[in-house]
Amino acid sequence: MKIRNISCAFVIFLLASTACYKNEAVPSADFSYAGDNQFKIPCTVIYTNLSLNSFSWEWRFGDDSASTFKDAVHTYTKPGTYAVYLRAYTQSRKEWASQIKEIIIKDTLR
Repeated sequence: MKIRNISCAFVIFLLASTACYKNEAVPSADFSYAGDNQFKIPCTVIYTNLSLNSFSWEWRFGDDSASTFKDAVHTYTKPGTYAVYLRAYTQSRKEWASQIKEIIIKDTLR
């Protein structure tokens, strides 16, 4: 009987802990950016997170660099076209949305 009571309590605990996230709003991912030096290297870009209903974030800047801050700052040291990726997660991390935008960083000689 004791094992049965513990099993029932565990099931109730699991149901109660997952129910908190049942009504999470689905996130949307979006961002804007602004860069210094007229987007010529070296260029520091400020990324502003415009995502809705999100609790944590994952940034990828297209040059093997990443961040988990809500808003991000990244410096590019080589010219090129970079695909910047933002993934926005709900608190439970069961729902997520992503946005990809290209940024062009020019050579200083052009």
